[in-house]
Amino acid sequence: MIKQILNNPILRVFSFNSIIVIGKVFSSFVVSKVSAIYLGPTGFAIVGNFKNVLQGILGITSSGFQSGVIRHIAENKNNKQQSSLIITSVFGLSLFLSLLIAPFVYFFSDTLSISILNESSYAFIFKYLAICLPLISFNFLLLYIINGLQKIKLFTIISIVFNALNAVLTFLLIHFFNLKGALIVSLIVPVISFLASFLFKEVRVLFSDQFFTLKKISVTIVKSISVYLFMAVYSTVLISMTYLLIRNKIIAGIDIETAGLWEGMNKISTFYMLVFTSLLTLYLLPKLAENKTINGYKAIMTDYFKFVMPSMLVLFAVVFLFRILIINLFLTKSFLELGNFFHLQLIGDFIKVVAFSLAYQFHAKRIIIPYFISDAILYGSFYLICVFLLDTYQLSGVYYAYICSLVLYLLTVVTFIYLTRNKYLQENVQ
Repeated sequence: MIKQILNNPILRVFSFNSIIVIGKVFSSFVVSKVSAIYLGPTGFAIVGNFKNVLQGILGITSSGFQSGVIRHIAENKNNKQQSSLIITSVFGLSLFLSLLIAPFVYFFSDTLSISILNESSYAFIFKYLAICLPLISFNFLLLYIINGLQKIKLFTIISIVFNALNAVLTFLLIHFFNLKGALIVSLIVPVISFLASFLFKEVRVLFSDQFFTLKKISVTIVKSISVYLFMAVYSTVLISMTYLLIRNKIIAGIDIETAGLWEGMNKISTFYMLVFTSLLTLYLLPKLAENKTINGYKAIMTDYFKFVMPSMLVLFAVVFLFRILIINLFLTKSFLELGNFFHLQLIGDFIKVVAFSLAYQFHAKRIIIPYFISDAILYGSFYLICVFLLDTYQLSGVYYAYICSLVLYLLTVVTFIYLTRNKYLQENVQ
């Protein structure tokens, strides 16, 4: 019985995932605490704006590849020739897109600095982004490839290195350079992490096999990956624009400190949500990508939710009970007002975990139209409901909008999965 439990694939992945999450939480703790002390709510709001822009750009050059890379690698991990072709094509496409976008970011750095960060003096940040963009993109692609190959141990080690660098460099740069340090650390950590990954033999072998064969890029694979890229870019742009617009709406309707409070709550949410969001890509996506039958899908989701639901309820209860301690620990006393909004954030996050877990079937099987519609409903309704409720309910209105939009999203996802089940999955094999 004990041996059977220990051999459970979900438990095995979860154990490695727990190590990654602990590293991320520690790193995020340092980032949040140092940022809260040195920057305050106002600095949080400005850094949040920059990270939304960075998120949008990386959505095109790297993070947009995530689902496609993991799915293709997982399906072909035992076919070395095909895996090699996929990896080569992915790096080639990323390099092309990075070199395409970088000049625009560089030459329009002044405009971006003024419109996003409200000051022209931060233009150099965007110039550094343009120069470092290929290496930043390669860092995240490397993690997706290792994930798809199910090299969980290597993935865990590289993630730990990344998080350790993030914690140390964030402390040093914010301590010595304040807001400028907070902005630039987002760029140099992935670059150093990528270069550090070459200390591992498996990474050196992977690049020696792939990087010097860019002429062998497969047009078929690029087209297939491009579908995922288009899906992810669409989603990333919606997320970035929605959060940017909502943050600016809070600044205009209330003040910049309240926008910083909201950003602080988002930061805390990412800490405990790491347990579930990382499990989605580390375990659920590869499993759904390999599955071909309706019964298989039901079995995967049943096992997943049997494990996730109790864990989520326990974790959320602990977070709510110790919310004041968490605010003091991860932020500062200037953020204590957030204690009034934890119950709303947790309700929304609970719905989010359920809905996003189900929606990963869209990623695994390239279910494009339902993906586009459901994301449009999620982020469009979030912004519109927020605009409608903000004046009446102030910051609480943002959380009400968050919950309402996620309920609409969950209903949409469930409906589409039911309607498309026979199109993307085979009838049950006896």
